Amino acid sequence: MNDEQFIKIFQENYNRVYNYIGGGDQQLIMSLACKYTLAKKQFSGVILQKVIEHFGEEAKLPFSIQNFSTISYKIAAQLIQEQDIKLAVSNLIENDRILKEVKFKNSSLRIIGALFLRENKQEHAKRAKQLFDAMNRNQRILTSKEDIPYVVVLTASNEAQPLKQAETIVCYYNALRKQRFIIGNHLQALAQIMTIYSSSYNEILMQYVVQLKEELIKRNIKVKKVHYPFLGFLALTATDNSKVDEIVALYNQLTEQKIFKNAKEFALIIAIQKTVQDLIEVQEMIDITFLSHLTDLLDLADFILEIGSFIPGGILDVVDIFK
Repeated sequence: MNDEQFIKIFQENYNRVYNYIGGGDQQLIMSLACKYTLAKKQFSGVILQKVIEHFGEEAKLPFSIQNFSTISYKIAAQLIQEQDIKLAVSNLIENDRILKEVKFKNSSLRIIGALFLRENKQEHAKRAKQLFDAMNRNQRILTSKEDIPYVVVLTASNEAQPLKQAETIVCYYNALRKQRFIIGNHLQALAQIMTIYSSSYNEILMQYVVQLKEELIKRNIKVKKVHYPFLGFLALTATDNSKVDEIVALYNQLTEQKIFKNAKEFALIIAIQKTVQDLIEVQEMIDITFLSHLTDLLDLADFILEIGSFIPGGILDVVDIFK
């Protein structure tokens, strides 16, 4: 769909989500409206509520995910994409059990990670835990439960090399901080995303991410920490200057809408998500396995804002200075 169609449908979905939730949580409303719009679906609060209630009834989890919490809404929105929702809920509960078996601690973040557990689930879970543990050794302060969804997505390939991947994440993190990226959780998320295609460090990819940030700044866009992971998506889809121009054009149109008056950072995220989705749809030359993993990362983007709120970034940033 073109930008005008996207904005029209997004506004309609935004209004539906707002009326259903009752306003208040701007992050959640924006996220759900964007997810449904990109999926070319009309938001239905009735259907979402049924999924939340079914998940609450079926999931006998050792931790609490309150019905109609932000996470429950986002998990339900992810499950709605499946053809058989009851089966999807059952699989999700089983996936969480497998992650528990490999010693991921009980948390709502683990259930998000369970959404992205793929074939050969036991082996996939072991790779994810190996990456998590290696990251924890290398960046103990930065690594926490909020990294669980990332490590699950990043180890989906049977060829993943968790130990090498963890070392490369540190290399990207340190290289980017030298390029005036602000230290903290969002920078670590970007460094992790950059390893999805290869566990080896790639200087060209690193410089590409830096260039993408600079190109947005040149076009008078304020790039904040929360945008860092999305720069990774742009780099992985080989976004060029013409696509950056398209992002800026959509961003400018979005910020003209009343709902973005005090939410310009969301406008950039949504513009990037729309562009990345378009690129994924047309880049048929990309290896189908890599494309699948990248799609998972794009789905994970719906949780990024929520994940980033679990631990105050300022605290981690200050601690990181002493490292």
